[in-house]
Amino acid sequence: MIIFEALSKLNKKIRLTEIQWAHIELKHKELRNQIQKMIATIENPDSIYYSPAEESYHYYKYFKETPVTEKYLLLVVKDLNDEGFIITAFFVAKIRKEGKEVKYEEENIHKL
Repeated sequence: MIIFEALSKLNKKIRLTEIQWAHIELKHKELRNQIQKMIATIENPDSIYYSPAEESYHYYKYFKETPVTEKYLLLVVKDLNDEGFIITAFFVAKIRKEGKEVKYEEENIHKL
């Protein structure tokens, strides 16, 4: 079952499944009740990096208030057939500039 779907700045439909949500909640308890922050990170990230080593996209968004003080929320997303799914998510102190920063154009973004 799908917890949510959101359209990313890369114009891809990204979903969070119950299975991945269970993994995230188990490993990163601070993310409980943070679904809206996850959606905001997909829809309006501060930056996106592509990690060739992991073959995944890293979406970052800064939040002044989180369960663990001010932090960036990092969502790790895999692509599959022009759609994506969240592998994991956690809060980090800074953006890890690993891989290549992905640029996107605001005018090319369409809403669901």
